[in-house]
Amino acid sequence: MVHSGGGGVAAKLASAGLDVRVIESSVRLFPGGARNLGIASTRAALVAFLADDCVARPDWVKERLRAHREGAAVVASALLCHKPKSPIALAAHLSLFVRRMPRIAAPLALAYGASYERRLFTKYGRFRDDMEGGEDTEFHQRLARSDKPIWRPQVQTIHAGAETFGAYLSSQFRRGRRIAEAWREIGPINKATVAKDAINRSGFILRHAIGVVEADERWAARLAMPLIVFGNLVYALGALTAAQGPRP
Repeated sequence: MVHSGGGGVAAKLASAGLDVRVIESSVRLFPGGARNLGIASTRAALVAFLADDCVARPDWVKERLRAHREGAAVVASALLCHKPKSPIALAAHLSLFVRRMPRIAAPLALAYGASYERRLFTKYGRFRDDMEGGEDTEFHQRLARSDKPIWRPQVQTIHAGAETFGAYLSSQFRRGRRIAEAWREIGPINKATVAKDAINRSGFILRHAIGVVEADERWAARLAMPLIVFGNLVYALGALTAAQGPRP
């Protein structure tokens, strides 16, 4: 486990009876920096990442290993909602991750939540540590076609997202702003394009929302639809508040 910014996490875990190796940095790190610290602190031929708001489902490791043994250099995973029968929680999830649901058609899937062959970090360098988000997108752009991520929906992670309407809107605003600022670093997309894409994305999500959830969750998906539209407008607003132009 990598933790940055202090707080005595290792001691807290130990006091709770949890025997977890903790790699700590007193300086707060962005996600890329935390990833890089984890890479440097391990030796295995394969490196997988799990965010602190996620829980790996059974076979998370098994299915990754299977895909890597079949020749994949990077294995992307599916992402499930932690409360799929809550319209708000499901709206928050689908607004961001409809293209990472395990039932999405493979050509539409987004390849994130990945594990990597360690050799890639020698060949392409490591993650950028100066970005608040989008470090995996930037890294994947550097990969040759033969090393691009493959979609493996059998590798499943549960994401704990917003559960209240206020938390959902706040998250959408922050994410919109952060993604716009990430693209400012990566290029060539500007904040207006990010905002426009967020609004246009609503139609795509609504078309696929019923198909990507389980049968007993479809009622929640239907109730989530107006929330998704409103949340994407807030996401667009967040994007438009981002800084513009090259970082000084």
